Formats: sequence, structure tokens, C-alpha cells
Amino acid sequence: MAEDRELIEKYGKPVPYDRNFRGPEWRNRSCTDVPCLLIFIIFLAGWGFIAQYAVRNGDLNKLVVPTDSFNRKCGIDSSVLDKKYLFFFDLGKCIDPVVPLTGCPTQQVCVESCPTQTFIWDRLKDRLSFPELKERLICLTEADKNNLRDINGIQRAIDNERCARWYMKSAPFLNRCMWEFSPQMCELIPSFLLPRSRRASNGSQSASLANGGMSGLIDALIDDNSSLSEVKMEVLALTAIPEPAVRTKQELVEEPAIQCRRRTEQAETIKQKVRQADTRLAKLVGNMVAHFYNGTHDAQQLGEEIVEDIMNSWYVVLMALMCTLIASLILIALMRWFAAPILWLSIFGVLVGLGFGIYYCVKQYRFWRETATVPNHSLNLEAAVKNVLQEPSTWLYLSIFLAISFVVILLLVIVLRSRIQIAIALTKEGSKAVSSIISTVFFPIFSWVLFILAVTYAIGVGLYLGSIGEPSFRMIRQLDANSLTSVTNENCVCTGPAIEYKVGGRCDPKIFEQNCFNADFGQRSPCTRTTCSFAEIEHPPFVTWSIVYNVFGFFWLTFFIAAFSDMVLALTFATWYWTFKKRDVPFFTLGRAFRQTIFYHLGTLAFGSLILAVCRMIRIALEYLHSKLIKYDNAVTRAILCCMRCFFWLLENFLRFLNRNAYIMCAIHGKNFCASAKDAFNLIMRNFLRVIAVDKVTDFLFFLSKVLLTGAAGVGTYYFVVRSPHLIQLHYNAVPVTLVVIAAFIMTTVFFGVYSMAVDTLFLCFLEDCERNDGSSEKPFFMSKQLMRILGKRNKFPRQRSI
Repeated sequence: MAEDRELIEKYGKPVPYDRNFRGPEWRNRSCTDVPCLLIFIIFLAGWGFIAQYAVRNGDLNKLVVPTDSFNRKCGIDSSVLDKKYLFFFDLGKCIDPVVPLTGCPTQQVCVESCPTQTFIWDRLKDRLSFPELKERLICLTEADKNNLRDINGIQRAIDNERCARWYMKSAPFLNRCMWEFSPQMCELIPSFLLPRSRRASNGSQSASLANGGMSGLIDALIDDNSSLSEVKMEVLALTAIPEPAVRTKQELVEEPAIQCRRRTEQAETIKQKVRQADTRLAKLVGNMVAHFYNGTHDAQQLGEEIVEDIMNSWYVVLMALMCTLIASLILIALMRWFAAPILWLSIFGVLVGLGFGIYYCVKQYRFWRETATVPNHSLNLEAAVKNVLQEPSTWLYLSIFLAISFVVILLLVIVLRSRIQIAIALTKEGSKAVSSIISTVFFPIFSWVLFILAVTYAIGVGLYLGSIGEPSFRMIRQLDANSLTSVTNENCVCTGPAIEYKVGGRCDPKIFEQNCFNADFGQRSPCTRTTCSFAEIEHPPFVTWSIVYNVFGFFWLTFFIAAFSDMVLALTFATWYWTFKKRDVPFFTLGRAFRQTIFYHLGTLAFGSLILAVCRMIRIALEYLHSKLIKYDNAVTRAILCCMRCFFWLLENFLRFLNRNAYIMCAIHGKNFCASAKDAFNLIMRNFLRVIAVDKVTDFLFFLSKVLLTGAAGVGTYYFVVRSPHLIQLHYNAVPVTLVVIAAFIMTTVFFGVYSMAVDTLFLCFLEDCERNDGSSEKPFFMSKQLMRILGKRNKFPRQRSI
């Protein structure tokens, strides 16, 4: 045919052409990549079998067994078999965001039971006798406690952090001694969630506290305007000494470890203070600030003030985010008129900024070249930065880089100006599509829910699988307390069933405890610095492969969910483009695309996500090999692994790009994954310059839009809190502004992610439209009049079109 010969002459190869093609049609589709879908279903069934096997045979308690300061597993290792609870000398230091990375910076020791009463050395040392004080002490080792002879010895042990200075009544949680629920936490717990015995006791205890010394002390302290810390210490001191009017010593010991107590009306003022300032969140923020702020006390106070500001400004943050949501929708709608001026002004601004940067760098280069300076020899980051900025070569290289960037951007704008016009027109088309089908903006919420469920499932299965197996123990010598590079030389001798035990070899904790002793002190003296310690859980081969299966399933499922979201949006926007009269677009286009994806194209999604999952597993395997081979320090091995890691990283990014466009082509034509990927790749290669221009221009435009909305939200929030002190009182105006800026950027990223998918879909539809149609009555263009005007094309018959 003449048309086919024209296409061959234009593109150099035949282009698949369907004369009856009119965009995505429901009735003309069939299921694609069914075998891959069946494989995916079988894989999920196998994953479910592994999950039920893991839950039935796993025990998460094996993974959360606490470890003390001597690296002993409480209740498992030989020297602490009868001590399964972990006690923290200062639990407050564990409320720190870096604890998962660095560990809790306080002494930790295994104990037989958690403390059932509060102890404060500074308050009780003059009130209790030496035997009572010694009995209440919790020390690192029994030897530390047994060596105490008087009050001064206790003071030295506490100052040297061999014994705890204070502790609160605690209860075991995951075998760790945690503070009991605070009264403020109890107020937040519904009464029906509390056990009957505890609910019944709340009233009587509140009454006794109201009539006894507790409420009187609180009232007196409040009347005296005492500080919050003073109130806390006095309350702890009162609860530490059992008073006959309140409870007996025996009642205190037998009291439940965790018991919620309701405060009386007389303590309402202090309760409000504690709710606002003395919260775990305040301690968390305070410890986080302490890493960047001088003074622990100041940092703690700053953290409490930040938390108060968050509590007092939450409604302002919600209002700002609601305004950001509305502004995002309005900006997307206005893009059809203002996309061109925003983009051209942005490009002009970038060129002007680069020109000013070149001028400034040249000026600095000439100044420092003619100025003799002496380097700053201080060993800190500020001095190093100043030395770099005083080097003339720094400004020379920077000016060259900016000049090259200026020339490249200017040439690209001149050469690709017509293609930039296409990108602007497609951005306007995307704005029309998103505004017409506004439900697409909120569709990512559904994908997020699925993603969270997938992550939760995979982590749960992985934890249960990790707990299956037999624990492995090895005989080890602990590090010397005075030197982290040497071990103790304890003469630990094993006899009987343990006669073959060697340092570094396998052992059994019970046998070790019964048959190993310190030869320097006799057979009745157990080994204290040499232990039979837990090493790892040895997994059966089936469990090991199940863990690999679970990791691969996590990647495959998450990539599948992302592909499902892309396919639904692609079908939605492709339907909009290929509808000749836009007023005829179905009302439930998104729902139709959702059903169409489920009924016909799940196999294609499974195929594409499988390819990405395999590539990701290869990258994980390379990282594992790198961690194993890095100790050999072989330059050739490092070079090979580095090249392979770089190659597969690039391959994965390319596959992501190709898959995204393959899903769009599948949405347009309804073909299988391989055919769609081939069509998408060929189409992109035939229009390579257009693809580069549209992709980079739209990315730049969307970035500017996100920055604009985020900045407007932050500035608006700042002016509101500054000019409305009668409505909201804050310590730091930056607190709500920071929250708004972070949340607004995330929100706009989600919205413009949908917008980006719309532009990518419409772009491929536009390229298909250009190659398949000629504007005749048999093959009319579906593109907008603006796009036809840019390309110099038009439909050859009168056309009534509603945009």
C-alpha cells in the first residue's frame, strides 16, 4: 500500500499498522502472558505454604532474647541461665534515635526478676540502713555486690557505674525490665481494656493517694511553684518508701508489676504539665537534639518545647496540608495555560543564574590568585572548607564547569526548541487528562496500602523463618574490662562430659555450667570470664532456601504492585487520549481501567516484575559476594565486582524505564509484554530526541512545581503563626513550618508522580498517533490542535472536538 511504503521510506522499516485501531478497547482485548500469571499464582501459593510453616515452627522469642553488657544472652548463656530478664541502669538513655545503630549507652545486666519497687540512692541513703540499701542494690556482678562493706563502698560502686544509682518499679516486656505505665498513659487507655482486678483497684488507690501524703505533696509543690523535675523526684522518693498509711512492705512486693493508677482532681494541674512536657516523645526528640546541641539539659528542654509546639500546632499543620492539597489540584488544572511561561521563565532563570555564577567564580579566581594566603592548619571541617575556598584552582575549575553547563543548556534550548514546544503541549494535555479524571490523583493511596501489606507480610515471614533452627553455642573468653584488644586469662578447666570443650569450640550451656570451673579457686568456683555463649541459630537447608524464597517474593510482589499502579494509570490516560470527543470519556474510566488490568493484563505485570526481581536478586548476590571477598583485598576481584555491580545497577534502571513504557504500550494495544516492550523500544528509538526533550523538560517543570508549592506552604504557615499569637503560642515557629514543608513535599511528589505518568502515556500515544494517522477522514489525528499546529499538521475535514 502507498501508506505503508511512505512509512517504510520515512522510518526505514515497516511499522505494524492496524487500520481499525482506535485506542484501547475493552471488547478487543484478550488475556496476555497467561503462563507467567500461572507461575506467579503458584509462587504465591508456595510463599503461603512457607508462611504457615514458619509461623507453626518459628518462635520470635529466640530473636528478641536480650544481651547484657558482657555480651551474654540472658537465660541462655551458661553464667546467666537463671537470669532471663535484662535490667538497664538508666533506661532513659535508651530513648534515642541512634540506639538501633550504636546500642543503649548504659550498663545492662541480666537479673532473675525485674525490680518491684522504686529505688533512688540520693534520697534513700540517709533513710535506710546499710543492709536494706545493699539488698535493694542492682550491680553488674554478684562480686561487686558482695564486696560492699559500708555506705562509702556503695557510693564508690555507684560513682564507678558498677551499681545502679536509681531505678523505677518495672515489669518485663520482651524479657526487658521496662518502666511501669505512667499515669498519663493510663488516662489514654480505655477502661474496658484494663483487667477487672486492676480497674477495681484504681478507685481505692486514688482515694488513698488523695487522702495520704501523695496528693498533699503534689499540691504543696504546685503551690510553691516547684519545677517539674523537683516534683518528679519528690514523687519518686515518696513512692520508694512504703508508708503504713498507704501500703505495707508486703503489699508493695506483691503488687503487680504494671498497674495503672488514676489521679485525683487535686493532681490535675501536674497531670497537664506532665502530658505536655514529660512524654517519651519529648525524651526522644531531646536525645535527638543532643547530638547536634551543646548540653544535655538544654537539649532535653529543647526537645520538650518542640513536642509542646507539635501538640499545640497540629491543627495548623493539617490546615496547611489541606490548603496544599487544594493548591496542587489547582496548579495541575492551571498548567494547561501557564506551563509555557513557567518553563521558559525557569530556563531563562537558570541561564541567568549560571551567568552570574560564572562572573562570581572568575572574580574570586582573580582575587585569590593575586592574594597570598597561609593555609589554616586546624584539624576541623570548617578549616578544611576555608582552605579549599582560598585555592584559586577551586574557583577556576568551578567557573569552567559552570561555563560548560551554560553553553550546553543554551545549545540544547536552541536545537530542541521545537521539541520543547511539544513537551509543553503534552504537559498541557496531561493537565487536561488529570483534571478530567481527578480520581487518578488519589489512586496511589491504594498502591501504598498494598505495598505496606506486602512489606509487613515479608518481614513477618522472614522473622519467623529466622527463628527456626537449633541454637549454636561456643566456648569463649570475654574481653578484658580494661582493654578491648585483649581477653581474660582465666584458667577455666572442664571435666567429665565437658572434658573436650575448647575455647572457640562448640559447647552446651548446662553441661558447661555443671562441669567447668576456675582452677585457680577450686572446683566450687564457677568460670566467670569464660562462658558458653550463644553464637547463632543454625537453620536447616529447607529454612535457608525458604529465606531466599521470601526475599525474592518480596521483590517480585512489590515490583508487581508498582507495575499494577502504572498499568491502571496508563489505561486510564490512554483511554482519554484515544477518545475522539473528550466529552465522551466514560465517567468511571479509572474503575474500568482497574477491571481491565485485572481481567486481562496481570500476566504481563507478573512478567515485567519478574524480570526486575531477578535483576535485583543478582545485585543482592553481588553485594553478598562483595562482603565475603572484601577481606581478601584483591584488586582484580574488587575491580570485577565493581564493574558487575555498576552494570546491573544500570541494567535495572534501564529495565525500569523499558517496563514503564511497555506497560503503556500494552495499555494502548493490549499485546503481551515482549511485543509491547519491543514496540515501545522501537518507537522510542525512532523519536529519540523527542523522548529526551520531553522527559527532561517535564521532569524540570514538575520539580519547579513541587518546589513552588512546598515553599508557598512553608511561607504561608510561617506568616500565619507569626501574625496570630492570640490563636497559637509556640516556643519555636520553625516547628510547624518544618512539619508542613516535609509533608507538603511528600504530598506534591505523589500528585506529580501521577501527572508524570499521564504525560508519559500521552507522549507515547502522541507518537503512535503521528505514525498511524495522516489527518484524513479514514485516519484522523487524535492529538490536540496545539500539537498539530506545532507539527504543521491538520485534519482534512471539519472536526468538532471538545477539550
